[in-house]
Amino acid sequence: MYFMTGIEIIKNSKKVILLEPNYKRKYIPLGLAKISTLVKQNGGTTIYQRKYSPQGEDLVCITSLFTYDSQLVIDAITDVYSHGNTNIILGGVFASLMPNHIQEKFPNIHIFRGCSDELDACVPDYSIDYGLKDDWNKFSFLFTTRGCPNKCSYCSVWKIEPDMCINTNWRDHILADKPYVMISDNNLSAQPIEHIEQVCNYIVENKKRVVFDNGFDCKHITDEIAELLSKPKYYKTGLRLAFDRIEEDGIFQDAIRTLLRHGVRKSWLMSYCLFNFTDTPQEANYRMRECVKLGVRPYPQQYTPLNKLNRDNPYIGKHWSKQLLKSFRFFWLMAGYYGKYEFEDWVKNKAPENYKLANEDWKLFNYVKL
Repeated sequence: MYFMTGIEIIKNSKKVILLEPNYKRKYIPLGLAKISTLVKQNGGTTIYQRKYSPQGEDLVCITSLFTYDSQLVIDAITDVYSHGNTNIILGGVFASLMPNHIQEKFPNIHIFRGCSDELDACVPDYSIDYGLKDDWNKFSFLFTTRGCPNKCSYCSVWKIEPDMCINTNWRDHILADKPYVMISDNNLSAQPIEHIEQVCNYIVENKKRVVFDNGFDCKHITDEIAELLSKPKYYKTGLRLAFDRIEEDGIFQDAIRTLLRHGVRKSWLMSYCLFNFTDTPQEANYRMRECVKLGVRPYPQQYTPLNKLNRDNPYIGKHWSKQLLKSFRFFWLMAGYYGKYEFEDWVKNKAPENYKLANEDWKLFNYVKL
């Protein structure tokens, strides 16, 4: 018996509901936006929703984000089934990472895992009102490449995008009427230098401001790449790196100095800093502080396991406590605090009562690995 692929089902459907569960997000649901284009290219129509309302459709495409918002996705699927529609395709991060969990609850659902070259070639459908706020409506959203050679245990990219490839029509995804560009490649710096040069030059030639959203790998920042990255204009802190592990100490600082030496402005830079994984608070605090010393805004990313199914009872790493996580994240999100104080001084002398630490929290903060 022949079973159609997800792409074939989408192309053969004439009326499709694009359902995005009501989790928080800033950007357009990129997968759904590309599906809308594919459906319309094949003579169909689409309806975008955040809460399901039957419209006589022959297919419902549901997107998913992080696993900790899984219940909103499960509720959306249940809602569709309760109205008698069982023709559903579910894609996105949660669907790709935990398909068996979903299949156990909904045996007949079609799960779309990972990404698709054919779908990636589709320019997102911007004719839909996705309910974006502020400047996000002024962005072209795209991946010029897929994949990452690293297999970091805290990251899902290598599981969802196992192959390195370049989207050959990426230029078509940068629209003339949108002044800003959001490039979400998961490791653009690991791609051939020729491609990085083409991307930077195209942005400059078309007078766009760019955000490289997912961060450059500090170990790949050479003089040649730094020179290329100094050419575009950036939307706010649109040039992003990561300082996720203490093993990158020295490499990260050299990468930042190389960028600055080639004319990259400090105000363009931001660095993601993972914490609550295997790190100690001292290690995490050091990485954050190194960013500040270099004039780079640190962005604290609190680790959550890739299979965590809800937001209840936040994951607490071996060297952390719930209260320490709360205070640490709040402090490092606020430039007005980390720009003036050390974390310890702020907690002891300036922090509101609900961010104070108990003796057990301080023991954890002061722990140093031997």
